[in-house]
Amino acid sequence: MANKKLNLRDSIYQQQGSGYGLTQKNGMLINNAPDSRTGIQMLCETKKMMKRSEKIATYAEAIAMGNAMSE
Repeated sequence: MANKKLNLRDSIYQQQGSGYGLTQKNGMLINNAPDSRTGIQMLCETKKMMKRSEKIATYAEAIAMGNAMSE
């Protein structure tokens, strides 16, 4: 089996001027690749954050009601 040389000419890490790839800043390589999350993943994260914020709001309301009753 012969080793075939990889063609990286169209790789996002080799494209110039597209804003993607690896750039060097202060001696560190910075990855400028686009976000790899899908729309479904973003939707799930948003729903999870909304559910968590509703839960926190419910706890805060319960604590406020308890403080008001004790006074």
